[in-house]
Amino acid sequence: MEAGAGDGARALLRILRGLPGELRVQEPLAPHTTFRIGGRAFALYRPTTESALAEAVVRARTHGFPWRMVGGGSKLLVPDRGFPGLVVSTTGLGAWHEDEGVLSVGAGVPLARVARWGAWKLAGIPGTVGGAVAMNAGTKHGAIAEQVAWVQALLPTGRVHTFSPEECGFTYRDSVFRRLRLPVLAVGLRPQLRKDLAPLLVERARSQPLGVPSAGCVFRNPADGRSAGWLIDQCGLKGARIGDAVVSERHANFICNLGRARAVDVLELVDQVQHCVVSRFGVWLNLELEVVGE
Repeated sequence: MEAGAGDGARALLRILRGLPGELRVQEPLAPHTTFRIGGRAFALYRPTTESALAEAVVRARTHGFPWRMVGGGSKLLVPDRGFPGLVVSTTGLGAWHEDEGVLSVGAGVPLARVARWGAWKLAGIPGTVGGAVAMNAGTKHGAIAEQVAWVQALLPTGRVHTFSPEECGFTYRDSVFRRLRLPVLAVGLRPQLRKDLAPLLVERARSQPLGVPSAGCVFRNPADGRSAGWLIDQCGLKGARIGDAVVSERHANFICNLGRARAVDVLELVDQVQHCVVSRFGVWLNLELEVVGE
């Protein structure tokens, strides 16, 4: 990381002093992502309460430090140079409470647990509830927006607001929380009929490269109904490789890390895929993957 990282880390240590949770300075971010790629953050903070998370973000903003949230670390590509600011992990926010047909959960609750409870359409998706809501995560069976009763998030003013489903602005793989970078603190979910998850998980294991580090689907499906994976496959790009970053042979919309992939390798491969697809089909594939700092 650039010169001044130590000063930045020490400043964040002072700024966040007294907040409950775990604070690590100059923390490598690769272990906190499913891609296993990326440099260090000035600091990573894992709060144990929603109020502590909100206060940490407010303090970082007040002192001019960049900040961002991370849950399970899927859908994220961290630059090799790292992140010159504060990364706030939601994995310590694990509240779980059922009342009158609504499940209230903290942003850090794993999606796998929610899927077992009554969100079967999300079975097999990695990550946590907060990130899933922000990007309206889903499968071909449906998206998390279908079950959202309310979302508690932090406004830029520092005030916590409870959003109704209509206020969430859900669209395909997007929401107001992602567009405006509003930290999700807690979510209310309504259950669907329970369903056996085993066939869904078997289907997912058969069609996706689950045994190799990746960030999940890299590109959004275009609006014309064709899948990004099909378009990439038709371009003959399965197996295309730069460094240790490779387009999966099993699912062409996955880029996998074979061990020592760098962020620059992934981005170069993304660029290659986009230009091949637009050259052949006239379709520009937009990223579903989020590149930290962009």
